[in-house]
Amino acid sequence: MKTTRAFLVGLTSAALLGLPGAALANPPAQSSAPDQSTATMQMSVSRHRTAIRYLPFSHIRSYGSTVGIRGQVVGSAQGKRGALAGVQVRLYRQLNGNSAWVYQATRRTGTGPFPQFTFGAFARQNAHYKVVFGGNPSFQPSAKTTWLTVFRLFHGVITDGTNTANLHGFVTPYYTGKPIALQKRSCAACDYLTVKRTTTGTDGVYSFALPAPGSGRWWWRVAIPGTVAYMASYGGTFTTELR
Repeated sequence: MKTTRAFLVGLTSAALLGLPGAALANPPAQSSAPDQSTATMQMSVSRHRTAIRYLPFSHIRSYGSTVGIRGQVVGSAQGKRGALAGVQVRLYRQLNGNSAWVYQATRRTGTGPFPQFTFGAFARQNAHYKVVFGGNPSFQPSAKTTWLTVFRLFHGVITDGTNTANLHGFVTPYYTGKPIALQKRSCAACDYLTVKRTTTGTDGVYSFALPAPGSGRWWWRVAIPGTVAYMASYGGTFTTELR
């Protein structure tokens, strides 16, 4: 019968380890056969502890983009600490406002000098993600959550006019009949102030007339409030001036 062997690999080239996981878990000898609960406790104690360590990735993304959730399963064995190579991990997602964790995918950590896992997650809406290592005969299970915040897109363009410009576009996803505001600042270092509020049309369509000052320029953007599903979002900055 074939058995899976997990290897603990050092985090730096100066501390590379290659320890077969199956050789690291040796429960103490028993003078008599233990009951099932005692055997389970002894196995848990004899196995080495692990933890999920996330590597840096962008936690704020636009709707529809893909984020790489990266990390390692780390542990210690025989006084040396490293990352587990060739072990299986699972990804779960919990959308904001929901209580259920939903399975997403399964991956294995790499087998090179820097073993890690990578999951490609679709930025659907604000959510928590959890990576779970189920453990094996040598290493204990572990799990850890992380988060992703998603902002909406405005698809805005500006059309020049005689005395005013027109800023128009549509908000995605799913933003029909929802509040949207036009904001202005009178200098590059000034704060934005809301100058008009309205609601979007079908498919999130919006349109605003943008006047220009007698001299100099004004800065404009559109904004929508945050919800459970999406963070407060802002369109790109446009400027108007008379020429």
